[in-house]
Amino acid sequence: MFVMLHKAHARNYDLEAAIAARLFCAGAAKEQVVTAFRNYRKNGTSFIGELYWASDLNHTLITRCLSEVAGLNFEEVSASSHVIIPNGQRFASLARTPHILTLTDDLTIKIHTSPTMARIAHIRQNHAISEKERARETFISPLCLAELLRTKHADYLAGNAVSMLENATGHTARTVADGQQGAVIAAIIVTCLFLIIIAPGALWSTLHVLFSTLFMGCIALRLLASRHVLAYEAPADTGKKIEVPVYSVMVALYKEAAVVPQLVRALKALDWPCSCLEVLFLCEEDDHPTLAALQGELLPARFRITPVPATGPRTKPKALNYGLQLAEGEFIVVYDAEDRPHSGQLREAWQRFSGASDELGCLQAPLVIANGADSWIARQFAFEYAAHFRGLLPWLANGKFVIPLGGTSNHFRRECLMQVGGWDPFNVTEDAELGSRLARNGYHIEMLSLPTLEDAPNDVKVWLKQRTRWLKGWMQTWLVEMRQPSQMLKKVGLKRFLIYHLQTTGLLASALLFPFMGLFIIYALAMITFVKGAGFVSPILIFDLMNIISGFLSFHLLGRAALKNEKPSGPIASGLPLYWLLISAAAWRALWQLYAAPFLWEKTPHHPAQTAISFK
Repeated sequence: MFVMLHKAHARNYDLEAAIAARLFCAGAAKEQVVTAFRNYRKNGTSFIGELYWASDLNHTLITRCLSEVAGLNFEEVSASSHVIIPNGQRFASLARTPHILTLTDDLTIKIHTSPTMARIAHIRQNHAISEKERARETFISPLCLAELLRTKHADYLAGNAVSMLENATGHTARTVADGQQGAVIAAIIVTCLFLIIIAPGALWSTLHVLFSTLFMGCIALRLLASRHVLAYEAPADTGKKIEVPVYSVMVALYKEAAVVPQLVRALKALDWPCSCLEVLFLCEEDDHPTLAALQGELLPARFRITPVPATGPRTKPKALNYGLQLAEGEFIVVYDAEDRPHSGQLREAWQRFSGASDELGCLQAPLVIANGADSWIARQFAFEYAAHFRGLLPWLANGKFVIPLGGTSNHFRRECLMQVGGWDPFNVTEDAELGSRLARNGYHIEMLSLPTLEDAPNDVKVWLKQRTRWLKGWMQTWLVEMRQPSQMLKKVGLKRFLIYHLQTTGLLASALLFPFMGLFIIYALAMITFVKGAGFVSPILIFDLMNIISGFLSFHLLGRAALKNEKPSGPIASGLPLYWLLISAAAWRALWQLYAAPFLWEKTPHHPAQTAISFK
């Protein structure tokens, strides 16, 4: 075997051979060591990384053998050790700390280093290192180091997860509306009440023009997107063996015990070297059923169960901020508990990032609903997702407009997330807010081609709570962005600013006012039919009818264009009026919650997928 090592990698032959020999002598299975070496050469990773993360070898055994090869004494680090460094580090650097300092009971300072080939070679070659200095340094396994950093800094990590964005930008959804916004809202309400008394006709006409303009703008966006639905194809594998980076997968879990086996299977299937695939299961520390379900799974070494302190606000973005401080990867992707991502999604994202400038901050994978045939609400939801993720978002990405991210399958450059301050822990639709904040900071978002499968709610009550949370988060996001509208206009430009408002203000206004437009149409038709001289309502009636019909047609056209040759599992158009009424109910419920319970996170329950569909 040593001859093979020499021919394959002559430069590190002595050190690799010494490590392999020491592992053999310590009782490690030769097949495991040889496999680790072959994988490191094949994947462009590291020999030590493959030993720790991709083999079944005991981590204590590996660390002991590496210590002996380096000429260091080995001693296990107690969980009760007093960690004195690092202390109070910035959240961005804690995950990549290569060593820690501890204070023993006899007041001796020990340096515990995560072993690397470079460090072992340095110690072996540096004869000037004294025995006293050697005695102070010990190796610690990467997993043990990560757990010590997490447990010893739990309070700091939890506090920073809540405050990191506010410290970075000063603007979060913690404040629903600031003083200036409150004054403007109050002035608008008072003015409208006053005009209702003295000039109701003028108020009615003004509001009609304003909101009709928004509706027509939304219709125009859908029509433009439907004419330019983009077909993305994953880049072809060049066959070149390039050193791959660590990719961190973060999954925030709460009351998700039922889907844990499905989730673990999906993440194990990802096409990425095991030694470079870090998975953080971010689970609330008091969610014992989910923690037990995770502990019952046979997890690879780099799949880490990470309890999140049960401090407020108890939201997904706070959990993601907690995980961001612990994630090691150069790239980070967020998945939801029920997700089944395409196995090649990480490869495609990495290739896209590698060939793009640093201004590409995020890649959004399309979300595809797998259970659209299960119920009426799921079918409408699946069609809506097709229109959004395969129609509207690709068009927005192609124009480098502001993109409201989906809550899952977002791939980020780590440095980008660090610069913008992570997620807003007080925003219940953290994905859409992060999309606009990336744009304000000079980043753009593109779409991937390889999708992630999800399941839609089959129960209208569950759907209503989920949609309420989403719309409330859009309201929070709009209020945060409009605290300094001139700054946003300056940073994103007039065209992107206007398109952003058509997406946000137009969406919210349409949802809130849709039933009133319907009531007005019914009233106007009744007046024309039964009351003489009611012709004054005809022009407005025609205008509103055109708006609603065009809204239905543009949405349906966009969805069908996005689906291309795929057929929905049942009729869509006939159910749109009722579906939009449900969206309106969710919007009014969201508006009330924005006042009464702005940070309430109504959890969407998930169940194992009953529908198996293949990726296309």
